[in-house]
Amino acid sequence: MQQLSMLDLMMPPPPPPVRKPYAPPPRRDFMTRAYGVDTVMEIGLDERDPIEIEVRGIPTLIRFSSVFQTYAVEPPGSAYWSETGFHSFAGLHQIAGTNEYSPDEIRQIIEAMIDSKHGCDGKLTKWWPFYCLQWRQSKDFADRSERSSTWDQWGSEKQAEHWASHDAKQSAALERMVAEGIDPEEVWRTRR
Repeated sequence: MQQLSMLDLMMPPPPPPVRKPYAPPPRRDFMTRAYGVDTVMEIGLDERDPIEIEVRGIPTLIRFSSVFQTYAVEPPGSAYWSETGFHSFAGLHQIAGTNEYSPDEIRQIIEAMIDSKHGCDGKLTKWWPFYCLQWRQSKDFADRSERSSTWDQWGSEKQAEHWASHDAKQSAALERMVAEGIDPEEVWRTRR
């Protein structure tokens, strides 16, 4: 047991620790053709420059961060191994932590994922921008739902509000698809 003196009791409390404000790691810009558009991608200063390779005749952008990620280079509706046009290989074990895969090793890894029954099972799909996938999912929901009873738990005014919002978003997505030259029927046909 420690004996405290009266002077110890009168000492001011220690000052709170001074925390450094968060500063994001330094980044740099890199021009890419991700998602079929010439665009600037922000990458870390210590990351390798992205590269483009061909996998089974499909050009893809490889970004080296958390092992590597792939981005579709061809425009929406093109064949790819992910319907989002993106696939992360972050769960892949790095070679001694160096993240130094060669283009041939990357190609083999992607081809193995395409052929794997836990990957694409040998079948490629068409990739679509996120808003197209959201439109398709919302259309599927609306087709399966009864308009008179879905969202009626909030009362008829809120139910009408929700359906009006849903219809407005669907209409905006259709207009955007047409403006960007994407066939909504093709987006709908390619659902899984």
